[in-house]
Amino acid sequence: AKGLEFPVVFLVGLEDHLIPHLKSQTKQGVEEERRLLYVAITRAMETLCLSMARKRPYHGKLTSCSPSRFLFEIPKNLLKVVSWK
Repeated sequence: AKGLEFPVVFLVGLEDHLIPHLKSQTKQGVEEERRLLYVAITRAMETLCLSMARKRPYHGKLTSCSPSRFLFEIPKNLLKVVSWK
């Protein structure tokens, strides 16, 4: 079944180098990652919660994270941004 399946969907880790993944940086790879995110988003019937970390451990160091480039493709009027500061 495709489309609406769950009342609430949480998608976490929406940071560049995670979504799209660092290893999928070809045009075809990024498009597949975009498609998979779209599929996940369209599973939400009522509420969709998108989240990302401000900092994440990477090779033993705490590094700053950037939002996934895909988040900027979502129209702003569809989002309710909650500050993480």
